[in-house]
Amino acid sequence: MVKDRLVELKSRSKYANHNADDHGQVEMPLSRSQEEIFQNLEKFSQLTAWIQTIRANITEMRKQIGSSKFHYNDKPIRDRMEEKLKENNQLCQRIYGSIKQLESELGDDCIRTGVLFRIKNTQFLVIRDDYLSAYREHEEFVSYYEHRIMSLMKLEAKAMNYNITDDEALEQLTGNQRSPFVGNLLEETERERQLLRDIMTRHSQLEALEKSLMEVRDMFVRISSLVMEQGSLVQVIEYHAQQATLNTDHGAHQLQKAREYKIKALKKRTCLLIWISTALAVLLFLVIIF
Repeated sequence: MVKDRLVELKSRSKYANHNADDHGQVEMPLSRSQEEIFQNLEKFSQLTAWIQTIRANITEMRKQIGSSKFHYNDKPIRDRMEEKLKENNQLCQRIYGSIKQLESELGDDCIRTGVLFRIKNTQFLVIRDDYLSAYREHEEFVSYYEHRIMSLMKLEAKAMNYNITDDEALEQLTGNQRSPFVGNLLEETERERQLLRDIMTRHSQLEALEKSLMEVRDMFVRISSLVMEQGSLVQVIEYHAQQATLNTDHGAHQLQKAREYKIKALKKRTCLLIWISTALAVLLFLVIIF
């Protein structure tokens, strides 16, 4: 979780010790780096607020469907749940777009060793990991919510002597049918049943098309989030590969120096043997003469 430290940094800055009168007299402008830091903190604070909203919505929805009074055909609760899910999907798309923009800005930054770049990169990594965690929580809740609705549908169908499969329950959930087992079917005429089937078929086709489009959109967001999650592993692998390359170059340099030291040692040994041989020859010559 990223904490909003904008107020804290401003209070600890060297300009925060001036009182109100001094500030009215002398206004010290912030440097470009400080302004950029504050702007980045505001961006990250906004992203943090959105992530907190996603988690708050998930907590609220879990309380709603975890209650013993919850029923899937309760219109106010279902409408509230659909609004929260829609809000979470919109926030996920918004956060994902902002993270991709920040990643692009970091990639375009030419100065990768400065303090400002390290601050932005650290904040970006924390925000990205926090978003991925919140997105996984959202996906898990959506799966749990659909499973609970289908379970309630099957229990109600069993109580009314209906037998439905998981596919039928999923179709009713997709069609947003709030009371699929209520109605006196014996009083309907054949013409009304056929007309109703035609209308429901067309309506289901349109809803299925809409849901397919939304699933494709969510699938792209999910795939992009997974790719982003694997990006950190790729960065670690790239770092170790760079370190291995540097160590290999350093080792080759050390081997070259060792070869040079060996050649110098052989030259010194050869010269020493020549001098010793010459000295022994001179001594032997002197001994023979005298």
